[in-house]
Amino acid sequence: MSSERSLRTAGIAVSIAFLALAVLSSTDVLPPWIFRAVLFLLGALLWGWLLIRTYRTLQPRQRGWMLFWQYALPLFGSLPLSEWIAPQDATRWERIDARLTAVLAIGLFIAIIYYFIHKNKPNMRKKIVAGNWKMNTLPAEGVELAKGVVAGRGEVCSCVNFIVCPPFTHLAQVAEALKGSDVELGAQNCAAEAKGAYTGEIAASMIAALGCKYVILGHSERRQYYGETSETLNKKMEQVYANGLTPIYCVGENLDEREAGKHFDVVKAQIEEVVYNLSEEQFKNLVIAYEPVWAIGTGKTATAEQAQEIHAYIREVLAAKFGAAAAETAILYGGSCKPSNAAEIFAKEDVDGGLIGGAALKAEDFLAIGKGFAK
Repeated sequence: MSSERSLRTAGIAVSIAFLALAVLSSTDVLPPWIFRAVLFLLGALLWGWLLIRTYRTLQPRQRGWMLFWQYALPLFGSLPLSEWIAPQDATRWERIDARLTAVLAIGLFIAIIYYFIHKNKPNMRKKIVAGNWKMNTLPAEGVELAKGVVAGRGEVCSCVNFIVCPPFTHLAQVAEALKGSDVELGAQNCAAEAKGAYTGEIAASMIAALGCKYVILGHSERRQYYGETSETLNKKMEQVYANGLTPIYCVGENLDEREAGKHFDVVKAQIEEVVYNLSEEQFKNLVIAYEPVWAIGTGKTATAEQAQEIHAYIREVLAAKFGAAAAETAILYGGSCKPSNAAEIFAKEDVDGGLIGGAALKAEDFLAIGKGFAK
């Protein structure tokens, strides 16, 4: 069962239990204070849920003001309201009860206003559609593909950031084809060393000199076929940041790990072993790509609910180390995303775009995926 469906089921169950409690308390089967205590508890939970939901949609400056109003107004406004609520001959406990009721009422009222004002506002994280061409296209074909993306770029909202990542052999030519457009260039990998006797390797400084702004690190195929480890990726991260590039760091589980229920543990370890070593300043310049390895090139696709569940979890793991900055980190879905399912996946709160494989090899499909974002 998906997390969203579980939440709906829990909500229905709580509502039924609450109504049953209300009936019992009104018939003297239960003392009225139990019903009142449950009412306070549910109100407090709703207040907290609204705060968390709204907080994640706001920018840092807005968050400070929201927290100020959420706590200042209930604190100071509850005094006159509680005096009005409580009877004149109220006992001490009745006055405490009135004060708590006033605090909860004002807090909930403000939280509801904030929630409905901001719930439909798009988050300010980058919307990214990155194309990983892998070992496909010859230089001339790559140039034509890049030109096709540039030609159709105007049909897609300017709020969407497009990145193309060709093979090393034609980075320079593709960079030339992208000139004058806002389509950015990325590489598929880089060396763990700055320079030296490393035959066949490509340094981060070399790809930066060709005009690359991004580089994919830790792709599942690099981990699986070339034995890349967290130790290797930490060195590559150092090189990427030293040369002013933005890493697109890939995490994800294989089919056995997913079926064993270890996907959360796998993703958490991949983040903790590499991303946790970044400074706060470096973290601000990071893109995460979640790859359900079992959905790459297999025709299988994670459901939108599965994508949201793991993306939200990734953001929680990032927040445990970097706090509020995690809300600004773009997290891309990288598992067989195509024009037919992009809109459903991109509509999820914590999905900020896609790292596209096969569909990136056709300009019209790649651009159509970008149209999957709600305007």
